[in-house]
Amino acid sequence: MRAICILIFTLFTFAVSSQNGRFVSSINSSWEFHRGEVANAHSTDPLTDAWKVINLPHSWNDKDVTADGERGYYRGPGWYRKSVFISGDNSKKYFLHFEGANQKTTVYVNGQKVGEHVGGYSAFTFEITSVIKRNSYNLIEVKVDNSHNSLIPPLSADFTFFGGIYRDVFLVETDHTHFAMDDFGSSGIFITTPVVTENTGLVQVKGTFMYAPEKSKNLRIRSTITTKEGREISRFEQKLNAKAGKNSFSIKSPLLTSIEPWSPQKPNLYYLTVQLVDDGKVRDELTQPLGFRSFSFDPVNGFFLNGKPLKLIGANRHQDMYGAGNALSDERHRADLQLLKDMGANFIRLAHYPQDPAVLRAADELGILVWEETPLVNEITLDECHHKNSEVMLLEMIRQHYNHPSVILWGYMNEIYWAHRFLPQEKVEAHTKETVRLAKTLEKIAREEDPTRYTAMAMHNYPLYEESGIDSIPQVAGWNLYHGWYYDELEDFGKFMDRQHAKYPNRPHIISEYGAGADNRLHSLQSEKFDFSAEFQKRFHESFLKQILERPFIAGAAVWNLIDFSSERRIDATPHLNNKGLATYDRTPKDAYYLYQAALRKDPILKIAERGWTHRTDYPPAANETAGQYPIQVYTNLAEVELLLNGQSLGKKKAEDYQVTFDVTLLPGQNTIEVRGENHAMDFVTISFQPLPWNLKEGFTVLAVNAGSNCDYTEEISGQIWVKDKSYSKGSWGYLEGKPLYVANKIGSKEDILTIDDDPLYQTMRVGSRGYRFDVSPGRYEVELLFTDPYPVSRRFVDGAESPDHPGDLRVFDVLINNRLVLPSLDLLKHQGYNYPLREKFIIQVLDENGLSVTFQSQKGETIISGIKLTYLGR
Repeated sequence: MRAICILIFTLFTFAVSSQNGRFVSSINSSWEFHRGEVANAHSTDPLTDAWKVINLPHSWNDKDVTADGERGYYRGPGWYRKSVFISGDNSKKYFLHFEGANQKTTVYVNGQKVGEHVGGYSAFTFEITSVIKRNSYNLIEVKVDNSHNSLIPPLSADFTFFGGIYRDVFLVETDHTHFAMDDFGSSGIFITTPVVTENTGLVQVKGTFMYAPEKSKNLRIRSTITTKEGREISRFEQKLNAKAGKNSFSIKSPLLTSIEPWSPQKPNLYYLTVQLVDDGKVRDELTQPLGFRSFSFDPVNGFFLNGKPLKLIGANRHQDMYGAGNALSDERHRADLQLLKDMGANFIRLAHYPQDPAVLRAADELGILVWEETPLVNEITLDECHHKNSEVMLLEMIRQHYNHPSVILWGYMNEIYWAHRFLPQEKVEAHTKETVRLAKTLEKIAREEDPTRYTAMAMHNYPLYEESGIDSIPQVAGWNLYHGWYYDELEDFGKFMDRQHAKYPNRPHIISEYGAGADNRLHSLQSEKFDFSAEFQKRFHESFLKQILERPFIAGAAVWNLIDFSSERRIDATPHLNNKGLATYDRTPKDAYYLYQAALRKDPILKIAERGWTHRTDYPPAANETAGQYPIQVYTNLAEVELLLNGQSLGKKKAEDYQVTFDVTLLPGQNTIEVRGENHAMDFVTISFQPLPWNLKEGFTVLAVNAGSNCDYTEEISGQIWVKDKSYSKGSWGYLEGKPLYVANKIGSKEDILTIDDDPLYQTMRVGSRGYRFDVSPGRYEVELLFTDPYPVSRRFVDGAESPDHPGDLRVFDVLINNRLVLPSLDLLKHQGYNYPLREKFIIQVLDENGLSVTFQSQKGETIISGIKLTYLGR
């Protein structure tokens, strides 16, 4: 392990003769891959069946997280190999450039080790000149290992640590005079704009290069600025007094006039091409993005861009997708940022690690301001090697992405005291002091590396940040706050921030995370905290966005998260997935996404926010009342909205806080809801509605009850809707006594219900009930009963599965249907174990007008039921 600390990467250099320029080519295709350790590494023997052919980007965890329905995923070594033909003579130098591999990578060429890199989220480069065979095939072998390593951040986090070479790999050919390739994976050149006014700017370029002089020794640095259309606006150069070996340079442009500043509204992007020219011959050339902008954070009035106030509103983003893991194409990365831009956002936090170069390019081009951070999450290890790795990760991030005008914040810690709760009390003080010391070191590095940008730290609602003084180290205080979701009430968010501002009036504040989970299978008109309904997610964001916009001292905010993302250890309504996204894992916007469109975009926005609930069934609220009464919510930035149901106008309403709600009674069958506004704005959605009768003797086919729940639940495969629970009324149906299960003041258990995908159907339950009664007509009925006994402690993350073996005898009860014992002495723990489902069907003949009753008789503990479905089979 000491080698990891001493050498983050190793480069072998070898002086060779020259030809013109640089050539870069990807080598992504047709690699051979083996998951696991390889006994005969570097052997040229034919490969066994244990190897398979893959293309990069690649992750070996693309199928064993989320999609497989089981807990845990492979963390260990994997091997890649590929033969690459390298032509040319000794006038060229060769390098391998990896954009990202997680998390410890060792590279061999022709059996010789050329370098090792530690860390899973930054690029790295190894020179291979001295070990290649020219005009021949060369065997490249790469060992990647994503095993847990206490010296490599992140140590723990609420996301999946996908393994593999999950970004592009390039073979780079250069002249022996070239820009530095050993500068922490960066381009070797660094651009600043020390002067930026409304229409003028000055450019400074610094960098390092390797020089192998020829006879003329007439080396010049030439810089050319062009528009994105290719029009040259400035060219400036300087003679270099260089010596053989590594050199540095610094060159300034003349004052540029008539430049157009970069901003989210107009992301005017230029390009700077820097050349090393020797006696008229271009020895090396690089092109980097260039944007002219100035910015500042003010503790009272928030963020300013180009001298004007700008509220930063956007989202966080993780880099994975269903079925692909984190091995995404450049096009997918850009599409994610386009999804954010289409929302109207101007800000993104790249959590919790540096992301693909395609992401930064897209941010530059689309006009999205960036907070980027290193993967120092939850906790640290008290070891200098861990600290050194953290420092190198910060240097890599800053140098690699230094030239992107979209970047405004460098972050280096996220909720770094999160794991303190699990430490023995005697270790807390030492961990706290060491964390503060590391934060000060990283802050110093960031400010020295890039004094043009601000530093930030994301902290959660935990008093130790203030008590330890770590909150005063970064220039901008970031807050991950979940009032009304994990704790407190929605309105407590604003109160918390008001206290912070009053206590630290000279400190800039930004909201680095806020959000609530939503599973589009769950819907409720009585939504509540932690029920994972789409409706509560809307309520949450309506409240937080309003509070954020009302407070000018809050510089900005980033929703957690733009998209649902993989978190293999997480449980909740969608186990293995964090579902706080404004879009689903397949990138379909949820209803709350449209709130931000209405609030942030300037063009007319009119969206019916019921797109995730287009198939509904319901029962009347009482006898002699009508089913199908729903509030239909619309998000808009228009002043007034008209709603039509099946072509008939239900009137117009004024919008307030970017929303308007109409009370609508849906008719049986298909309902077309249309909204209209000024400037010919319109939107429509079709909602299918199937009413259930209050009096079951009026006739029904299926009645499925989501016991103990305030939500309707829709089975994804069958489309069956399980309606919210209700108490029994004579002539109707419902439960007899009991109460919904609450765990840690949140409705239901959020445990992963094993072996199935319909977790929410089992996670809510009625406990202590005497049973259910259904006043049905005589006939044949299928009665289906759903049970599970959940793990009794509130948890958020789980490793491994619960054993089905349990002695039981904690909860035992009989189940009777119309007085017939159908499940005697039901002991779910003894026969199923924690979190395993039981689903039983019974065919019952009702012979008289007394209906159908399901009775629970407790022998020990409280009775429990998750769902009950009644299907009419005929007379």
